[in-house]
Amino acid sequence: MANQENDTIIELKAVSKRYGFGDAESYALRNFDLTVKRGEFIMIMGPSGCGKTTLLNIIGLLDQASSGEYYLAGKNVARVSARKKARFRAKEIGFIFQNFNLVPTLSILENVSLPLIYSGYHKTRRLNMADSILEHFHLREREYYMPYQLSGGQQQRVAIARSLIASPSIILADEPTGNLDSRNSHIIMEELQEIHSLGNTIIMVTHNPALTTYATRVINMLDGEIDTDIKTVDDSDLPRGGKGEKVSVKVLSTRNPIKMEVDSESEVVVSGDKVSAEKKKTEEKASKETKKSKETKEEEPKTRKRSLKPRKKAKKESKK
Repeated sequence: MANQENDTIIELKAVSKRYGFGDAESYALRNFDLTVKRGEFIMIMGPSGCGKTTLLNIIGLLDQASSGEYYLAGKNVARVSARKKARFRAKEIGFIFQNFNLVPTLSILENVSLPLIYSGYHKTRRLNMADSILEHFHLREREYYMPYQLSGGQQQRVAIARSLIASPSIILADEPTGNLDSRNSHIIMEELQEIHSLGNTIIMVTHNPALTTYATRVINMLDGEIDTDIKTVDDSDLPRGGKGEKVSVKVLSTRNPIKMEVDSESEVVVSGDKVSAEKKKTEEKASKETKKSKETKEEEPKTRKRSLKPRKKAKKESKK
């Protein structure tokens, strides 16, 4: 079994989120403590307004706590630059929303490929990767459809495909079955369960108690605090991932914070530093060529000046 400290991927300590000032001040979260182990499938339940979505936004680096400490992959998030947060969020966290949040003016293929823009992939590569993952969700024949041409269940499967395109370690789902009927809800949950079995950490907000059977841990919230916290699966039995699957994240403080592993059977995942390294080489090459061309231009006038002197001298001698 892995070291317990290394298994902790998310840790919240006395986290509070306040809105308003003075008499109008209210708390979405109040002294909230939470520890999440790698490979957990956590269901968060509770009445509307209890702070579920706020909690998800803070974990996903979309919002910032008013007080308390948040450790992600062992690093205090408060000490991480906004640029590193954005990079980590783009490569390591996948979001699934209740309203799908698909761009209506883009095709399904283009919607799924969107997250890869922030990873530096060129367009052809992005579309090829999106095509591969849509085939897994049995949506390849609809990849050139527009979102309005799909059913609610199909749109949510597209949203899940989009959240997985960058091979994230953490999946955050906010009521992913809220707008679906029971049949499509079951299909979506089966997809999420398959993703979890590969070793991904999933934190899902829901109002449907029937879905808790898919979870390894169920948390009930009330007024910004944890009311009950029940584990249905022991930590030692959590999935750790198989061959070629990325199930861990690097500490954000390292120089190369995110190292993506390569699946031998697929080219969906590449090194996180590959793009930047190639870009650096290209820039160095361009800089050398520019420098060389400048030196050539500077030498040309000098050569002409030296070559004209003998001609002028010869002309004077001929006159004499």
